[in-house]
Order: sequence, then C-alpha cells, then structure tokens
Amino acid sequence: MGLRVHTVHSANINELIERYPCLKCLKSMRVPKDGMHTWKINNSYFRYSNQEGYAIQVMFIGKTGYGKSTTLNQIVGKEVFETSDVSACTKDLYEALYKTSPFDSTFFSLGDLPGVGESHYADDHYYTWYKEMLRKADVVVYVLRADQRDFAVDEMIFKNLFSSDDKKKVILALNYADKIEPVNRKRGLTSEQLYSLQRKVYEVSRIFEMPRSNILYYSAVEKINLDQLVERISDKIGSKFL
Repeated sequence: MGLRVHTVHSANINELIERYPCLKCLKSMRVPKDGMHTWKINNSYFRYSNQEGYAIQVMFIGKTGYGKSTTLNQIVGKEVFETSDVSACTKDLYEALYKTSPFDSTFFSLGDLPGVGESHYADDHYYTWYKEMLRKADVVVYVLRADQRDFAVDEMIFKNLFSSDDKKKVILALNYADKIEPVNRKRGLTSEQLYSLQRKVYEVSRIFEMPRSNILYYSAVEKINLDQLVERISDKIGSKFL
C-alpha cells in the first residue's frame, strides 16, 4: 500500500516561526538525506513535480473526535485540515508543508493521520500502513482526551504501534483539558481542574508506561497550553537533530 500524501497548506517556514518563535531552529537544521526523510513532492506552490525532497516530519494520530485536525488548524493558524467525520475512513496523510531553506529541498511537515480505533477491522487492515507512516515520523503526537475515563482502546493501539524505542519520539497530548471535571463555565482552568489534570497525567503515565515529561494537557479550542505543545515538539526535534 503506497503512501498517499495530500498537502492542504504550503508556505515558507517563516510563516510558522512568526506564530511560534521556538521553531526558528528549523532554519538551521540539516535534514538527513536518507530513506526515512525522503518524500516525492508534488506541489505547485513550490513548483515541485514529483521531485525528491527531504522533510522533518511531525505526525498527529488519535481516535476520530479527539481534536487532531482542530489542533493542527490552531497551530497553522488557518482552517485547512478537515475537521468533520465525513472522511474518517480515508486512509491518507494530510499535511501542512513548510520549506525550511531557500537553497535546497528541505521541508518541515505537520501531518494529520486518519483516526484510529474506529473498528477492529479497520485497525487490522491498515496496521501496516500506520506502522509505515509512523516509522518515517521524527515526532509523533498521540492525541487523547483529558476528560475520557477509559483508555483501554488507546492503550491497545498504542502498544501495537510503538515499541519501547519508538516511544522516545512520542508526545501524549491530552486535549479538551477544559472539559475535565469539575467543569468550569468560565475561561481558563480552575485550581480543582488543574488538580484533576495532574492526576490524569499520572494515570496516563502509568497506563502507557510513558514518562510524565512526555505528557501534556491542553485545549485546542480554548488555546490552553497550545504554545507549550509546540515547544515540546520543537524540543524533541532539537534533541534529535541539534
């Protein structure tokens, strides 16, 4: 099964750096020109027609309805990723692609993988596809819901997709932090919600066997800790390439 990539937004990396200065490091990074980072790029904005390029790849994965696409739209600053469930069964990668250097074919990609956990058949059928995609990722943001109580399905998917070594590039991102009990009708998080979120991070760390330093709660809609999520991504990229 081939890797089909659809670019929904193209820009120079400066556009993203203006929103998140922590990503300025991308301009000085040397992208390895190996098979893990090589992509065939068809992009009219960059005037590429089936040309070889090299990309640092960040991929978002999680169940449908957890807010992956909304999170990416907030980071990009444009409504470019489809947020409805209409295309939930489409097994393609959708990305925002940024050129990091004017001198060579190097890029930074924010990718949205289709929802997992829709059915056992779908997950089994596309298991190899997911593994192939995630193998090429430098950072994986696995999106959960901060207000969910049962992580059994996510735990099973996570263990099937990531080896102990693969976990090093994963950030567990708990979206909808503002929806955790006790729900607050005002903007921001109450001290009671912060306590609940700290307990949730501890619980997720235990269930997924991940260090708490790789777990972050946030809210895409309310833009809570969104800057911190991007900083975590930047830190993981920097620790790998700098």
